[in-house]
Amino acid sequence: MDQTNIKKNTLLRQMVRGRVGYLMIAPLIVGLLVFCYYPSVYGLALAFFDKTSTQPAVFCGFDNFIRLMQDSIFLNSIGTMFLLMIPKLIINVVAPLIMAELIFAVDSKKMQGVFRVLVLLPIVAPGVVSMLIWRNVLNPADGLLTEIVRMFGFVDREMPINWLDDPDLVIFSVIFIGFPWVGGTSVLIYISGLMNISDEVIEASRLDGASTMRRIMFIDLPLLKGQLKYFIIFGIIGGFQDYGTQYVLTDGGPGYSTYVPGFYMYKLAFAYDNMGYGASIGALLFVVIFAVSGFMFRYMDIGGMRNKNNGVY
Repeated sequence: MDQTNIKKNTLLRQMVRGRVGYLMIAPLIVGLLVFCYYPSVYGLALAFFDKTSTQPAVFCGFDNFIRLMQDSIFLNSIGTMFLLMIPKLIINVVAPLIMAELIFAVDSKKMQGVFRVLVLLPIVAPGVVSMLIWRNVLNPADGLLTEIVRMFGFVDREMPINWLDDPDLVIFSVIFIGFPWVGGTSVLIYISGLMNISDEVIEASRLDGASTMRRIMFIDLPLLKGQLKYFIIFGIIGGFQDYGTQYVLTDGGPGYSTYVPGFYMYKLAFAYDNMGYGASIGALLFVVIFAVSGFMFRYMDIGGMRNKNNGVY
């Protein structure tokens, strides 16, 4: 019996022995194919068709993409996306790191545990509920932020502040949502990395007279490289995809000032019933996200990378 037949027989025997495992995983595979991969492939294919809910799909080639490159709303939405993405990316990487360092500096393990619970509590509330709370915070008449600004005398007591309806304020307001940007799992991920740093290394830095800032710059940050890269890549991907705030709070307004590509895609497909044209935005975002992810995984060494110092992948 040649080597090929031996390998085939071995593989078949392994599959027979593991048939229970394959049967148990089969529903998951079917679910992924039906509810994840099929809609994605269908959406990509739909980008090459002229399709509405009342008319059959008509193949139009690259017409949707050509039209997209001439669409001023779409082109402006790209600028808005980066205007929101860059500050949010910086904030969502740096703010949890600062909070993690502060918690890690607390000597009492019991108090560290209390602070960990406190930073985790905000994720208990569903995202939509959090957005509705922020709508009240940004209420132009008597919202919390409005009252704070009035308290410091920046505006008259009776003057409303249209945080979400003023084109000059709405970008700031969307970025500000989530303040102080430390609730959730990000802080805990940083803390887990800090806890894996050897006590001997930290003690040696103290004996050498290193200040807290120097320790953070030259010990903590290099050993948190895996976590930092993780937050950067998924922050960028999330920035391309995100339109939750627009959907719940601004509806893309005032005017088109908070339109981002994802929200414009949603409006085209489900509000204006232009599914083919909307799908072309989704296809374009998919290509861009795929390219950016591939670049970062290749040149930032994220995929499968192991930080030998603290065991972070």
